[in-house]
Amino acid sequence: MTVAVGDIVMLATGLKYCVLSFVGNAHGGQDARLIRKNSDGSFTAFTKSADYLVPAETPVFADAEKVTVNGLPGEFMSYEADGVARVMLAPQRRALSHGGFVEIQAAVCRVSRALLVLENRKV
Repeated sequence: MTVAVGDIVMLATGLKYCVLSFVGNAHGGQDARLIRKNSDGSFTAFTKSADYLVPAETPVFADAEKVTVNGLPGEFMSYEADGVARVMLAPQRRALSHGGFVEIQAAVCRVSRALLVLENRKV
């Protein structure tokens, strides 16, 4: 079974990571860049040979599913090529330090599928 960007994999240690990207290695094979969120909110990332990855889950987002991107609420729209997801961010109203506010209209954003998984699924 092959692994793709945004998939969750398990290592021999039992820890789960999300596949951020793939890069070629000096031996002509592929390495996977893996990332996970720690309990303190920081991230751990490293590179491992793609041959040693054990697939655990391929997270799926449904059309119009509520998600967040960098803490902003939105709805999942679709996937693009190369591990990119499209999300419609909800309109926002942000308070300014001097008492006024700024209105931010709804907008489509493109986000890495792996980062969408990290923020919206348990890894």
